[in-house]
Amino acid sequence: MVILGIDPGSVVTGYGVIEHQNRRNRLITSGCLRPDPKLAFAQRLLKIYDGLLELVSDVSPDEVALETVFYGANVQTMMKLCHARGVIVLALANSAVPVYEYAPREVKKAVVGKGSASKEQVRFMMQRMFQDSDIPDTLDVTDAIAIALCHAHQKVVPIAGGKPRKVRLQDQLEALKDQNRGRQRLEDKLKSAGVDAQSRRRLIQSKRRGR
Repeated sequence: MVILGIDPGSVVTGYGVIEHQNRRNRLITSGCLRPDPKLAFAQRLLKIYDGLLELVSDVSPDEVALETVFYGANVQTMMKLCHARGVIVLALANSAVPVYEYAPREVKKAVVGKGSASKEQVRFMMQRMFQDSDIPDTLDVTDAIAIALCHAHQKVVPIAGGKPRKVRLQDQLEALKDQNRGRQRLEDKLKSAGVDAQSRRRLIQSKRRGR
């Protein structure tokens, strides 16, 4: 099975493609989509969309693993990330490839053993695991490889395309905890930014509908 892992970003979108067979993993390719920062934001999104379609056509993945939105960023950065992630999901849905998503803590726990591991620790583990491959030092790339590797050992429900798989109760509970923590962090950031209660509720509800 060929798995494409994606670390979404409006500036840099990392990707890693692995082959998972008989409990063994082989890195096929990795890299990143990096639109020209001088382009208008809408044009950068279009570049990500087109680049991802081309990537999927080239590597023909059986499944795609995508990281969920990280709520630790500031509101403006998070909104741009959400736009980029939406474009990525749309491109994958149009490619008719099953798409699965994982929380950052879940990925780190799967590849490092600790949900609180740093990106540098993830990079070290990926370079050690695929030491025969030429892996870039770019954190976005090693994160994407880790996402693909995480998916190789999971059974979850796709968010686009494909047939649902059985969901483990533990996965459901962890996802729910991550969502609740994320909503609370977003609520706190919006409140500290001076956003009124009604607008905060509207933004959070809009974010939930966009998941």
